[in-house]
Amino acid sequence: MVLSPKRRIPPKKKISLVLSGGGTKAAAFHIGVAYALRENGFDFYTGLKSDQNLAEPGPKSIQTYVGSSGGSFIATILAAGYSLENISASFLNHEGKNDPKFHPRPLARLQYKKMFKIRTEIAREQASQFQTLKNVMGSLVEGRFPPLLQLRWLRMTGLFSTLGLEQFLREEVLPANRFEDYRPELFVVSTHLNDSRKVVFGKKALPPPPHDPRCQYQTHVRVSDAVAASAALPVVFAPYPLVDEQGETQYYIDGEIRETLSTHIAVDAGSDLIFTSYTHQPYRYVKEIGSLTKLGLPAIVIQSIYILIEQKINSTYESYRSKKNAMYEVLAYCKNAGISEGHTTTIMEILERELHQSKEIDIIPIHPNPGDTKTFMAEHFTLNPRKLGEIVKDGYKAGMTALSKYEFT
Repeated sequence: MVLSPKRRIPPKKKISLVLSGGGTKAAAFHIGVAYALRENGFDFYTGLKSDQNLAEPGPKSIQTYVGSSGGSFIATILAAGYSLENISASFLNHEGKNDPKFHPRPLARLQYKKMFKIRTEIAREQASQFQTLKNVMGSLVEGRFPPLLQLRWLRMTGLFSTLGLEQFLREEVLPANRFEDYRPELFVVSTHLNDSRKVVFGKKALPPPPHDPRCQYQTHVRVSDAVAASAALPVVFAPYPLVDEQGETQYYIDGEIRETLSTHIAVDAGSDLIFTSYTHQPYRYVKEIGSLTKLGLPAIVIQSIYILIEQKINSTYESYRSKKNAMYEVLAYCKNAGISEGHTTTIMEILERELHQSKEIDIIPIHPNPGDTKTFMAEHFTLNPRKLGEIVKDGYKAGMTALSKYEFT
């Protein structure tokens, strides 16, 4: 058996880690990926600017973190300085949380009552549900389907609130609650509910990307609020309210509604090596499980969402690959045609400017194997340590498999 040669990745100027949403399942998967990155020689540039005892970034330090929803939680606690062992202790209920090497303090245990705060408004919103439901059933019997937007019993904005997550981060996790207080770059992605804009919270107000001119960077929001807004998955969590710079209340929902895996943020921040981690891998038929129709509506809905997301992710990667290949083809042509170095440099600068991409950028995706049905079937919001531990292992395996294809110099 002839092994494929590893692709050589030269030294890079800045390395980023982009983490997708997907509840606690995605969060646990990202932890496993982080372990794989560390085993391959990468480290995490983290902590507060005020801490003078921390090392400066090295050639294989991850300096920029981008996260949406569940990924924003992991990105935030990594940027805050918690070690992988400390994070594992919190997720998996391991012993050793008081080890002095953990920084800046032991990470509190995840609990349902902290992460899933039941909204007190539900009773008021559903006061007329019974009578309205009777009216709906009567309409269906008569062969009429009532407009969905007029169904008052569907006007509940969410079962839970991410206020508990915000409080947990603010009171028990974060050593500081301002983006500008941290050494690494941290970006948290959310979606503006009422005008569909992508909103990126962080300490830098970068220009909007060419493919999404309505994308907006905001720097006035606290870290805990940004994560709570990013994690507000519709139906499960109610839209999260934030006061804008004009004093108006705006509502935000899950960061991946508009765009999955915002790799452009890492590119806009100057990164030329980007690791992405996501769990949105659709089910591939295996005889032992059979058709998803046997598992009912939830499995069908998840599969449908994953198929949609997979296509969006693949389109993004294909765009980067095709642009990079085109630039290297032009570079090779210039060399073979004897075009001067000065003219070649000018041509490449024009290409990079018009394509909005540097030829030096490498993006390495890490995701479950298509045959990994166990990860697909895993619960999205479980806090069971045993189940989370299995997902961490799956993330580690996926990370080691993806990284084994490359030689990092």
